[in-house]
Amino acid sequence: MTTTTLENKYTHELAWSGPKTYESPAVAKVRSILSNRHRDVTRRMVIALVLAAGMIAFFLLYDALGAWQIIAALRAKRLVGLVVVAVALSSATVIFQAVTRNRILSPTVMGFDAMFSLIATASVFFLTARVANLIPSSIMFLIQAGLMSALAVTLFMTMIGRGRGSVHLLVLVGIVVGTLLRSVTTMMSIIMDPNEYLAVQDRGMASFAVINSEALWMTTALTVVVVGYIMYRARTWDLLSLGQDVAVALGVNYKREVKLALMASSLLVAASTALVGPLMFFGLLIVNIAVYALGATNIRHLIPAASAIGVIVLVGGQAILEHVLNQATVLPVVIELVGGALLLVMLVKAARK
Repeated sequence: MTTTTLENKYTHELAWSGPKTYESPAVAKVRSILSNRHRDVTRRMVIALVLAAGMIAFFLLYDALGAWQIIAALRAKRLVGLVVVAVALSSATVIFQAVTRNRILSPTVMGFDAMFSLIATASVFFLTARVANLIPSSIMFLIQAGLMSALAVTLFMTMIGRGRGSVHLLVLVGIVVGTLLRSVTTMMSIIMDPNEYLAVQDRGMASFAVINSEALWMTTALTVVVVGYIMYRARTWDLLSLGQDVAVALGVNYKREVKLALMASSLLVAASTALVGPLMFFGLLIVNIAVYALGATNIRHLIPAASAIGVIVLVGGQAILEHVLNQATVLPVVIELVGGALLLVMLVKAARK
C-alpha cells in the first residue's frame, strides 16, 4: 500500500472516529505522523509560493520601471495567461492522476489537448472561418470545451474501466488516441483553404510569447470556478485513489465522481489549450516535482503546491529566456524535452517493479 493510500485511509478513519473517549497507541502514532507530515508539507508549500511570487515580480518588473505605463499593461496580460496555464494544467493533472491512480499519466499525455485542437480545427473546416468568426469567441469556446469534455469522459471512462490494472496499456492507448486526433487535425489543416488554415495555425503550437487575449478573461474565470469546485470536492476525490472497491465501501458514488473529476480535468485542459496551445508533458513534469520535492500527496496540498511550481517554471522560465537569455530558445521545447524524458524514466522504473 502506497504512502498516499495509507494517508487517505487513516485520514478518513480519523475523520469518522466520532467522540474521542480513548485513543489507542496506534491511532495516536498515526495522528502524530500525519500532523508532522502536514506541517512539513505546509512549510515547503509556503516556500514554493514565495518563490512563485518572486518569479512573478521578476517577470513583471525587470527593466520596466523606466517605461512602466507602457510595459506593465503588456506584461500583465501575458502574466495572467501564464499563471492560468500553470494552475489549469497542474490541477487537471492532479485530478486525472487521482482517478487513474498513478503518477505516469496526465490528461495531455492521454490526448485531451488533441481533442480540443481537433474540435477547434473542425469548427473552421466545416463551418468555414467566416461563419466561425460570426460566433462570439466565448460561445465558441464553451461549445468546444463542452464537446471535448463529453468526448473525453465517454472515451476514458471506458478505458479506465477496462485497463485500470495496466498502466502501460493506458499509456499506449492514450498515445495512440492522441496521435490519431493530431493526425486528423493535421489532415484537415492541409485540406482546408490556406486563408482559413491561418485562422487555426497558431493554435497548433504552444507559444508563451503570444497569449490569446480574446479567451484570456473567460478562461481565467473558468479556471477559478473549476479549481474552486475541485477544492470543494477534494476530500471525496481523494478517496478515488484508493480504488473503486474501497471508495464504494466508504460510501462514494464512484462512477459519478469519476465522471465529474474527468469533466473538471478536461475543462481545465481546454482553458489552457485555448490560451497557449497544446503542452503534452507540462502537467506530468510539474505534478511529479510537487510530489517528490514537497511531499504533497492529497488534492488539497497538491493543487496549490503544483500550481506554485508551475508558476515558477512557466513565469520564471519565460522571464529568464526573455530578460536574460534574449530568447535563446523556446520554453515549450525545453518543457517537452524534460517532460518526455521524465515519462520514459518513469515507465522504465514501473516496468522493473
